Amino acid sequence: MTQQEDGRSETEGRESASLVVMRRRREVLDHFGSCPACGYATHAFLVTTSYADGRTVVTTEGVCGLPCGWSGVIEIERMTTGGRRS
Repeated sequence: MTQQEDGRSETEGRESASLVVMRRRREVLDHFGSCPACGYATHAFLVTTSYADGRTVVTTEGVCGLPCGWSGVIEIERMTTGGRRS
């Protein structure tokens, strides 16, 4: 086992680098996708994860609106574009 400059082992350094310090999940209200398992409408979420090493990762997550049990990574399908009306 090798030591880092701060005295921690290499394994300890990797573990602290991947330590989650905050996770925030926000629902995307104008998502209109469907469940790949049963075809029912899905709920979409943007998940922001912040790590102890300063990295921040944003992912998308979908959950079936029915109790079929499906959840997973999805592509957000928005009904609106967010532009201004004339």
